[in-house]
Amino acid sequence: MAKNTRYSDIDFSRFEPPAQFFEQNAARQLAPKPAASPQKPPMRLVERKKKTVAEARREMQVGGRQALKILAVSVFLLSLFAVLLYGRLRVDELSREVDAAAVQLQEAQDAYTRLNMKLDADFSLERVEAYARDVLGMTKAEGYQIEHIDLSGEDAVVVSGDKQVSPDGEEPSVVDRVLAYLKSK
Repeated sequence: MAKNTRYSDIDFSRFEPPAQFFEQNAARQLAPKPAASPQKPPMRLVERKKKTVAEARREMQVGGRQALKILAVSVFLLSLFAVLLYGRLRVDELSREVDAAAVQLQEAQDAYTRLNMKLDADFSLERVEAYARDVLGMTKAEGYQIEHIDLSGEDAVVVSGDKQVSPDGEEPSVVDRVLAYLKSK
């Protein structure tokens, strides 16, 4: 590392605060050394008891079972989470479809109301009368032009050739036909 000789002859000590400032600053005061703690006993190496092959196998089996249990619980929880997530996504999708259908229903109801109002306006009684009077040249019927029909008589159906059919729809018997023939002559 090269020394910078350019500033080596300048005294920077005049920019440093006097030593008394360090003594008055609480942050710079040194904490007293803690009292000597009692001596800890020296550490010693403890050797573990050697395991037999049967004990080692048993520990491996227990560890394997625990790992399998943890794996099964993890798979169950992940599948439960996936099912819940799928359910929420499906509910969200269905609610969007319901909202879209509600918007379409509202638009259809608005169009129905608008068209009904237009229909009522186009086919009002006054408008029909004005069209009949002005465009078609029609006038209202007067009393002498009205003909009343009396329907209080007996019901009868006239078939071509002056044949008659009874009101109940059955054909007349031979006797009825003979009597009708004799009456007509």
